[in-house]
Amino acid sequence: MKRTPWRFLASLFLGGLLCACASVPKSSATPREPVDVRLQRAVTHSFAKKTDLAHAEVDRVLEEAPLYRSAWILRACLFLEEGKLDAAARVAAHLRELAPEDPEPRMLAALIDQRRLRPQGRWLDAMRRAWFEAGRPNLDHNARMELLYPMQDTVAIVWARTEDVEDRFTAAMTGGHSAEQEQWLMDHVSGLRDPVMRLAAFEFFHRAVGPHAVVAARKRGRDLLRPEMASLAAESLHSDLPLLLLLGETSGNTPFTREELPELERIAELPRYRETDMARLSDEAQWRLESRGVRYPDWSFYWAAMGTRLLRAPLELLLRLEMAKEGLTPEERLRLGVAVWKLGGRIAEGNTSFEVLMGSKLMEQGALRKGDEAGRALAAAAAQRILEVSRVSSNLRPDLWPLPSFHREWLEAHLDDEVRLMETFVVR
Repeated sequence: MKRTPWRFLASLFLGGLLCACASVPKSSATPREPVDVRLQRAVTHSFAKKTDLAHAEVDRVLEEAPLYRSAWILRACLFLEEGKLDAAARVAAHLRELAPEDPEPRMLAALIDQRRLRPQGRWLDAMRRAWFEAGRPNLDHNARMELLYPMQDTVAIVWARTEDVEDRFTAAMTGGHSAEQEQWLMDHVSGLRDPVMRLAAFEFFHRAVGPHAVVAARKRGRDLLRPEMASLAAESLHSDLPLLLLLGETSGNTPFTREELPELERIAELPRYRETDMARLSDEAQWRLESRGVRYPDWSFYWAAMGTRLLRAPLELLLRLEMAKEGLTPEERLRLGVAVWKLGGRIAEGNTSFEVLMGSKLMEQGALRKGDEAGRALAAAAAQRILEVSRVSSNLRPDLWPLPSFHREWLEAHLDDEVRLMETFVVR
């Protein structure tokens, strides 16, 4: 199967240390923690606004490892967050002496200059200007992973604190749940009272990967919700749920059939794919998860919100259009092309990169079937553009800058309009 550029995902790391000396008696002292573990604890302190503890941890790390660049970066960020720009500048200068070829010292120096110019300005704007001033360096590497805010086991935290079905389902939408936990959710689906969550659960139970017993149980969950979903879809002005009902039980290798075409045409005429506010959805997820012990900042709020957007069906439609040739007449292929073009355009109106990419790819497939080369080229360029914007903006690696104020602004802007945020880091 030919791999397309929109199928990708990344990363994990691991390390350890051991030493012994036969000529020296063994010590009973507790071994020191690795410096990266202690530095990550300092990052946690900084996000918890315990700056004294963070500084103390960094000081101890630098006493033991004075050339440890990540520790110097964290020290500069701590001073920046506190508004101590002269101290931050001294650290940035020292870091440049330690690593003159590294891009991080240039970024820090530019960011300090921006904070001097606009001390009351937004961190997001300062970071964007600093990145351009530093020449938009590629910071997407694994050399500073210890500066990541430590990941939390959202599912385990929530599961240990509550049996509330909606809270547990919100946690499960962030990923990392077990087959047993998913089985519990399917057994308690009647406890989902929020209509948005019932919609999300209907899509959630469409996944085909996992043990046979779990896959079979998911079908029972879908069948339980299907009458309600069919009733909602019949009256809906949005195309997300009707499209899921049309395609949810099909395979990506299945040719599109003439029997499915009239319903797809009806769906394509609906005015919107879905009208949802990612910021509101994330606020609700954050309220639920934080009340159960999940600490901010955490991207689990974002993934929980994304889990309610019913994005499986567009991907399923795209797979079917790319992987299989339809047994349709030329007139039916034209009708299919028109419907897919319209539907793709509705989906591309979304404000997440996934929606823009899926919508543009569908428009490209629609144009192919319509014989519209100009439209195909336009849609292909839009798809390539969002991939390029995503690649360039990801070079900043915002998650590797331990600046709590910047992180909060970044997450809020990401939820408000991800595509617009990424564009600002591409076009000055």
